[in-house]
Amino acid sequence: MIHGLIVGGDGQRRAATLLTRALTVIHGLIVGGDSRDWRDRPSSVRPARNGAGPPRLPRPRTGDNASAMSSSAAPSAARLRRSLLFVPGDDTRKLAKATGAGADALILDLEDAVVPAHKTGARDTVRAALADLDYGGAERLVRVNPLETGLTLEDLDVTMAGRPDGYVLPKVRCAEDVLTADRELARLEAREGRAPGSVRLILLATETPEAVLDLREIARATPRTTALMWASEDLSAAIGARRSRRPDGSLPDVFAFARSACLLAATACRLEPLDMPFLDFRDDAGLDREAREAADLGFTGKAAIHPNQVAILNRVFVPDADEVLAAQELLDAAREAFARGQAAFVHRGAMVDAPHINRARTIVERAEAARGQGRPRS
Repeated sequence: MIHGLIVGGDGQRRAATLLTRALTVIHGLIVGGDSRDWRDRPSSVRPARNGAGPPRLPRPRTGDNASAMSSSAAPSAARLRRSLLFVPGDDTRKLAKATGAGADALILDLEDAVVPAHKTGARDTVRAALADLDYGGAERLVRVNPLETGLTLEDLDVTMAGRPDGYVLPKVRCAEDVLTADRELARLEAREGRAPGSVRLILLATETPEAVLDLREIARATPRTTALMWASEDLSAAIGARRSRRPDGSLPDVFAFARSACLLAATACRLEPLDMPFLDFRDDAGLDREAREAADLGFTGKAAIHPNQVAILNRVFVPDADEVLAAQELLDAAREAFARGQAAFVHRGAMVDAPHINRARTIVERAEAARGQGRPRS
């Protein structure tokens, strides 16, 4: 089929090129390359693998008199990003109100939420909000304008004085876009007396066709990147799609591919995969359903566009009490099995081995991280 496209006309050759690039992306995500540069990331910025490989051995619970079992990874002390609330950067009332929403992260938005005439003034508003408001432990992020607008570097320059925790970079096209932001942040960190690499980046990684076909290189561009977020609306406009959802709310194939590619690229590079906002903020049932599907797939959090969405996301993206109890029981059983020299064993009538143990460990650690972060689960 590809040969037939290649020998055809210009349109067919272009289609063949895009198809080949897409296949290359899939191959790269599956087989990967030398990822040693990512293996030294602290556990706080990389999700645990749930697949094959040596299990992350279970830790005894506090006070357990059984012999402690070593672990290949320290307990995660991750900052949870279950909910990331977008807030218009030019609206002081909404900025102040958002600090009480209970979101794990607030994204002070200089891009889509601000009309062109307010862009310059919004920078000063965001800088003041970063410096003056009490965020109660929430992560403070700023979404800048895309590099193609020519506004990004000034966005960074002005708002960096407010000492944000990180930035959200939209409409990424290639790894060089990320490196451009990285170089500017390095300069500004030096100016503000901040530790090199301490200002984090979250990339909106599927808003351009170019990015979708180059996700792994984008994800690997700089160690300051901690998460990839997928989104469909800008991508739909870029490819000329008439809609980004089917009438039943499901994703057409091209957007399902972009979402899956984001999830795979993020986890391959040990970054957090984040789901896009649910746009109907009045539909709590729809939000709960979509968030649960995202959590089941492996996304660790989801963006929000309204404070009322936050509580649902905080609840969904942390295991409930029954899940935690079942996971802890499996880890206890694994500890006993390992002491007998068994790497695979029967638990509750089913065979259990490394992937199940790793998944149970992740459930327990995520619940512990939610308690340690001190922000409500529901």
